[in-house]
Amino acid sequence: MTPKPARNPVAAREARLLDIGQAFVQACEADETDLLLADGRTLLTRFAGNRIHQNVGTEEAVAVIRVLVDGRLGVATADSFEGEALETARASALAIARASEPDPDWPGLPAPRPVTSVDAYDAATGAAPAEARAQFAATVIGAAREKGGEAAGIVEVSEGALAVVSSAGVAVATSHTQAEANALVTCGNGSGWAEAVGMRLADLDAERLGRRATLKADISRDPEPLEPGRYDVILEPPAVGEWLQYLAYVAFSGKDVDEGRSPLAGRLGQAVTGQQVSIWDDALDYRTLPAPFDYEGQPTGRLDLIRDGVAEGVATNHYRARKMGNDASTGHGLPASSSAECLPMHLFMQGGDSSAKHLLAETERGLLITRFHYTNILDPMKTVLTGMTRNGTFLVEDGQIVHAVRNLRYTENVLEALARIDGLSEQMTLVPGPCVVPTVRIREVAFTGTTEF
Repeated sequence: MTPKPARNPVAAREARLLDIGQAFVQACEADETDLLLADGRTLLTRFAGNRIHQNVGTEEAVAVIRVLVDGRLGVATADSFEGEALETARASALAIARASEPDPDWPGLPAPRPVTSVDAYDAATGAAPAEARAQFAATVIGAAREKGGEAAGIVEVSEGALAVVSSAGVAVATSHTQAEANALVTCGNGSGWAEAVGMRLADLDAERLGRRATLKADISRDPEPLEPGRYDVILEPPAVGEWLQYLAYVAFSGKDVDEGRSPLAGRLGQAVTGQQVSIWDDALDYRTLPAPFDYEGQPTGRLDLIRDGVAEGVATNHYRARKMGNDASTGHGLPASSSAECLPMHLFMQGGDSSAKHLLAETERGLLITRFHYTNILDPMKTVLTGMTRNGTFLVEDGQIVHAVRNLRYTENVLEALARIDGLSEQMTLVPGPCVVPTVRIREVAFTGTTEF
């Protein structure tokens, strides 16, 4: 007898989650039920002072249960898929629903819609041993030592599966992997930063990461003070990605737009920034960390947020879409346990026709900024952020880096700042978030404070 081929372990795991979900939903006495199941593990190597000091791993399972009873919603969570844990959470969700006020706007759970399959799981990354992470760290440390520097940072791999099952007929599952690394190198009183993220550990270049952080640290020695004021800036991808994530949080949620708490409320179809700015979300694009559906099991795809400076759209889940007069969500629903409700989570910003080198060479006087740190929202309706430069801030004159400068505090309206873009690199880089962004040159960014480091 020919033996049966071994079942794909990834597919078997997804099937198990779907089986658990379908059995749970069928047994629930609520009028409507949906269940989100997510499990996975994260393996992390930390290094500092040019040595590895920690190898840790965590495994996690989360279940989010949402029920409707007589028009009343209840949500509860469990940290296990075992029967007793799910039963306890189901009882809690039902009790919460019965004690809640009816929601007259509840549109019912979303019906199933076709989901595009994505290959978001890399077996080698999911099984990456501690030795692979240690070798990555050793390569970064070696680059720092060549310049007499010290390296600190992380190498992290994670893998997991996600399933959504509902009484409306949704039954979808997917699996994913992710690798992320960063390095902070110090050379004397100079510091430099580099980071990388991807679906596969093999796509992260340890030598490039280490040399980039080390170069920045080496030329950051003895930074000089610089007075606050307005400066043209060249923002490298980590800085651009941070601004984009904060902008998404304050501006691109359909919930906030519908409730009048977004700067885009009442402005869809209007110019909100410069024509050179196009921002969108697309979880199916393999340049990011792809995902085929959201936390309601609804399909993902491209959503234009700002096109040529004009506000085009906002992210919704099913509830918010129907409340705003749309038939279907944009595929950006968060877990039912999240008060944020819906957000874009796979952001892109369109690049241009230049390069990072040309943006630098064409700058008469300005600042080259590696990344921001301690960013905070000052005024969400005006998209005003404040934060610090960090780990590689340089004065540029006549197209050349002159010297490192001490870190500065910025205070800036991000939408207005993006209207002052006068250069974008063609190359777009994936940074943690995930965000896929270019290097950007912006005129006259406001710096309002200085530091001693």
